[in-house]
Amino acid sequence: MPSTPLATPETPRHLISEQPCDLRYVTAPELNLSLWRRRPIETVEREVACLRATDLPDIRCRTSPPTFDEDIGALLSAQGLNPSAFSAWLADLRRLADLFFAVCAGREVSVRLETTDADGCPRFHVDRTYLRLLCTYRGPGTEWLTDEQVDRDAQASGAPNARIVRIGEPCRFLPFWVGILKGDAYPGNAGRGLVHRSPPTAGSGQTRVLFCLDC
Repeated sequence: MPSTPLATPETPRHLISEQPCDLRYVTAPELNLSLWRRRPIETVEREVACLRATDLPDIRCRTSPPTFDEDIGALLSAQGLNPSAFSAWLADLRRLADLFFAVCAGREVSVRLETTDADGCPRFHVDRTYLRLLCTYRGPGTEWLTDEQVDRDAQASGAPNARIVRIGEPCRFLPFWVGILKGDAYPGNAGRGLVHRSPPTAGSGQTRVLFCLDC
């Protein structure tokens, strides 16, 4: 395991690190989240600041290492956006995609871009995916629960958030933080995926800019 993760005894299944290379450790059997805490990039902040909530209405497509740049450019162009106006952002998306492709080891990957000022998935849930990368570039980030906080029986039964969260307040990704979440479809991880939700956004006046990769 890496020598630099910031972990606590209360969160043994969540690796929190300052190093991008530590994202790959999400494949370890004992982990269901690897989180890279990084600082915002000013050039990217300036580019995404111009995006409106309606610009990227949850657009997505299949992608791969050779086609990623073209795929992202096509998604932006299809929404009437000029990819050349987002060169710093696209370069950062490529960097994150390369980290994810390395972890996915040849699995098929889908990419999603979304801008929104509405609530997404307000209930705490587990993805039925293999792995998912999330990065919020603007606005509130994904909320998640440590294993000690979550009542998995309540979550699986469809109970409301008030019963799912046993103790404390949810953890939250800050803008530009990058997390790879292990879902229930990962081998040996059924019933143990990271419990998370989209943050409350409606009525806050904030626009959320989200990047997601799934495999």
